[in-house]
Amino acid sequence: MTFSSDTVVPTTMSGTTEQRLNTDTPLQVPDGISTITELTPYYCPTGVFTADQSYVTRFRVQSNDISTEPARFMMSVVSTGDASFASVQAPALKSYGFNIPNANGANVNYYAQSMVTNAAETFVGVEVTYSTNPTGSQQYWQTPDSLSTGSATINTRNSGNSITITDGQEITSLNCIVAPTTSGASTHICGEFEFQSSDFNVPFPYKIAVAPSFTGLGAAAGMQTNPDGQSGSRYPAGQGIPLAPRCLINTFYTNRDAVPAGSSFMGFVSFTK
Repeated sequence: MTFSSDTVVPTTMSGTTEQRLNTDTPLQVPDGISTITELTPYYCPTGVFTADQSYVTRFRVQSNDISTEPARFMMSVVSTGDASFASVQAPALKSYGFNIPNANGANVNYYAQSMVTNAAETFVGVEVTYSTNPTGSQQYWQTPDSLSTGSATINTRNSGNSITITDGQEITSLNCIVAPTTSGASTHICGEFEFQSSDFNVPFPYKIAVAPSFTGLGAAAGMQTNPDGQSGSRYPAGQGIPLAPRCLINTFYTNRDAVPAGSSFMGFVSFTK
């Protein structure tokens, strides 16, 4: 087994319109490659930060040559701050498993979309990891269609947008992002995220902790993003959440600190077929 990796040409976002990366062209998988094993996307602002403008980006993979979809997931959040904030913390790079088979010579399109409007757009790129051998069950990813908004009041549980999975066999990870819409001194992002469905073939609870982000003191307080920029729970193969053939998942966010304005949030999952 031999591994390899390639990158696309980074592409600048345009408002909240989805953009195809790599100068609006597909990236061709090299001959001799069996599997696209994982993706490691990244992004970077192109200008001056603006107060109270978090960076919230969704990624998608599509191909006319091989089966990839559904394949959309959330990148890690970057939070700014309120007024003349002092600093911004970039999250660590995160890899998303795919194990897409039969990739030899395929043309694959990589897309990114800013889910909120930013005065300073980001450019987005991705590292693609390949293998000459199969590396496990193919992973699919799904999100709701849009962001949801939480409450500003402490200990409030809010419903989010739902996730639909068709022909899924097992959920292999539960994930969420929470991004502030308005920062305030000494007000923080923390809480729990919940996934509920009558189409789960088990009766157990599925709640995960939100990755906390902290704000400092005064008008120059920056919102220090959790280094992961998101949180999640991973399940080994055969030990995930078994699914009905069509599964509707309801999502909920409970915030454990009062904030100046409700945060944006989104849950997303990976699964096998």
